[in-house]
Amino acid sequence: MTKCLIVGAGIVGLSTAYELKKKGFDVTIVDSNKKGQSSRAAAGILFPLSPWENLKYMQELCISGHNEYNKFIENLSSIDKKKIGLEKKDLIIFGKNTNLAKKWYKKNKFVESIFIENKLIKEEKNIKEKYENYLSIKNINTLNPQNLIEFYRKSLLREGVVFKNENIDNIYSYVDISKNHIYDFVIVTTGSWSKEVFSENHVKVKPIKGQLLHFKTKEKLLHNILLYNKYYIFSRGDNNIIAGATLEDVGFENNTTLEAEKNLKNFVYEIFNKSIKIRDSKMTFGFRPYSGNGKPYINRDLRNRRIIYNFGHYRYGILTAISSAKIVEKFIN
Repeated sequence: MTKCLIVGAGIVGLSTAYELKKKGFDVTIVDSNKKGQSSRAAAGILFPLSPWENLKYMQELCISGHNEYNKFIENLSSIDKKKIGLEKKDLIIFGKNTNLAKKWYKKNKFVESIFIENKLIKEEKNIKEKYENYLSIKNINTLNPQNLIEFYRKSLLREGVVFKNENIDNIYSYVDISKNHIYDFVIVTTGSWSKEVFSENHVKVKPIKGQLLHFKTKEKLLHNILLYNKYYIFSRGDNNIIAGATLEDVGFENNTTLEAEKNLKNFVYEIFNKSIKIRDSKMTFGFRPYSGNGKPYINRDLRNRRIIYNFGHYRYGILTAISSAKIVEKFIN
């Protein structure tokens, strides 16, 4: 049986393990539990919010990811769907990117999109009167990323997957340790920490910190996912709201900031009526792995052919996790 070691236990690593295990591979996962994992601080919108900003390769990977999640969800029981916090919502795009979105989705018809020349308040009663002309995209999957992590972990443990906790300073030295010679392939899914793991110039991944604002409202604030310029907002459950996200090139700065909180609150007050009151607010953060050109590393290592890369997905780690895992499987086969 082919033995695979997966380095990194975020969503990308767990999804890769899940897909490989389904194909009959023997899988072990090693992780260092670094603080600020992107997948633990993600919103959980399984859809590319601004695909026109990405390279064609990433656009196709996102479309594939959207389709793969539809299949994944179709095979879940109603109990498991509830466990991962699955909800279906429409995505409404308005503001300066509306025309770009309209053109892109007209060309890429993998979902139903409708351009509506009307006031947005007709759709969302708490939005300010001035906003009009928007693009509506139907039936977007959302879930709770932490719940999905827990689902994967429990599923993999039931299937006999072994989880280990180790710090890896250099992947080449680690792979050459005698105890690791049993693995036919080592799949590196270390996200923002990939450059540190390789300690090589050919891996050009750096962390971009993203911060989210979580808050509650007394009454239901909105029904859809809203994308306004560079920010998005949606509800999880009834009155739990998530607004995001900032993008900050500050290295591994390990905290949330008042400036990011202020920017996200200003965004909320900019689009909603003044009667809206933010309650019980808190901030979370995660490090998104940016490759420099927006294309993730999903390929074999040239120095050691046992090593396969699967990192650098930037803002779309969760969305593209399954489709990336399918590519890794092809390398193995």
